[in-house]
Amino acid sequence: MRDTILIADDAQEVRMQLSEMLYGKHTVASVSNGREAMEYLQAHHKEVALLMIDMHMPVIDGRALLKVLKLKGITKRIPVIMLIDNEDISYVEECYNNGASEVLLKPLLPAIVISRIKNVLEVYRSKAKLEDIINTQTAQIQEKNRELEAFNDRLTEVMSSIVEFRNLESSSHIKKIKGMSRMIAETITKIYPDDYNITPEQVDVIASASALHDIGMIAIPDSVLLKPGKLTPDEFEVVKSHTTLGCEILRQIEELQSPEYIKISYNICRYHHERFDGSGYPEHLKGENIPVEAQIVGLADSYDSLISERTYRDAFDMKKAYSMIMNGEAGAFSERLLDCFSRSQTLIENYCKQYSG
Repeated sequence: MRDTILIADDAQEVRMQLSEMLYGKHTVASVSNGREAMEYLQAHHKEVALLMIDMHMPVIDGRALLKVLKLKGITKRIPVIMLIDNEDISYVEECYNNGASEVLLKPLLPAIVISRIKNVLEVYRSKAKLEDIINTQTAQIQEKNRELEAFNDRLTEVMSSIVEFRNLESSSHIKKIKGMSRMIAETITKIYPDDYNITPEQVDVIASASALHDIGMIAIPDSVLLKPGKLTPDEFEVVKSHTTLGCEILRQIEELQSPEYIKISYNICRYHHERFDGSGYPEHLKGENIPVEAQIVGLADSYDSLISERTYRDAFDMKKAYSMIMNGEAGAFSERLLDCFSRSQTLIENYCKQYSG
């Protein structure tokens, strides 16, 4: 426990006077100059509770010592009381600016010295206790966040696996959507940081939640979902309902997810088929009324659909699919989103090649 008060003063009578004042209340150590004070601190830094420093000492004076203590961050952990004479009154503000907790004017009066020391120590001990509480709570919150993120990822993985099983799709689709969504989102944070204000943490959520974009497919009848060949207009309307049905499923698990995760998941699930010109579904949203996370996943989903084989057509090669996205043949996307997609093209192609076939 810190209980030692270190006195740094070249005047022996002052050191003795302070030692007598503090006798029986604290352990007292004394040195005669700033260099000795630093050496003592280096050897006994865990024991020192407070420093009392005279302004005028040989080798290293009090002003220089205080500046060094502040520079090394010591004044944040150990309080300093400066001892000054009448002629040094002009340095009081400088002392406080350099990290002193208190300034005492000589000659020293016992009642004032004891009172000021008590007050300073109480403030620092309360501050240290509060910092310990905050650090402990922060660590606990971070651990809970890590556990929640792991749970989110696991739950997302399980639910997306159900979709893959029902839809008879390869697991590569989900992996490609997650990878492409992350790449596009990361590019947005670099190129358009002020337009979308996407944080690194939100990039992680978007990438993870993108796996749930088609969760509503669970509720689509097999007769429609597994039909070979093109769908009729009525059947396509049934398939389109997977966006809203998916949101109903997400509502059933919202208590198991963080509010931000469920919000982003909901937006992706409901709006990833909306298009910038209002031609999408289910609500025909236009422009930036479409949540950016839904725009990102919608673009990734469209690209993967083009480069994947379907029962009614062969897969397009990546260059052709890229051209179709940029030319609006796969639906309208914002110019900023297309810019980010273009900048990420090489990364996206190399990533998708891992899952080709």
